[in-house]
Amino acid sequence: MTPQLLLTRAYAALAWLIAAIAVLHMATTWKLANATAFTKVWFFAAGVAMAQTAAFNLLHRLHGRSARSLAWTTRASNALMLAVAAVAGRITNASFGQLVVMLGSLAALLVLSFTDRAIRSH
Repeated sequence: MTPQLLLTRAYAALAWLIAAIAVLHMATTWKLANATAFTKVWFFAAGVAMAQTAAFNLLHRLHGRSARSLAWTTRASNALMLAVAAVAGRITNASFGQLVVMLGSLAALLVLSFTDRAIRSH
């Protein structure tokens, strides 16, 4: 397997991982027993933001070289989601494992979004 193919697959796998976590986040919103409606709406919206970030990365991976504005939108979304996840993890006392998965995945997505070799060549 070539290094470029490895990077492209890693980029796709991480984007799909974030998409899966987003779906899980949205699906579990209504299971929050002691949360207010307001909290549930914000929890669900966080899942939507994660799904949007995943979609940006998948589109960037596919069309990145031909759509430069998409590349910068994706990178900004990755950076913002990483910052929000770091703050949210700290505030909500996320476990070490949760922090490793989320922050590690989002940091890797951010790095890969700047790596031309991770984007498909047409």
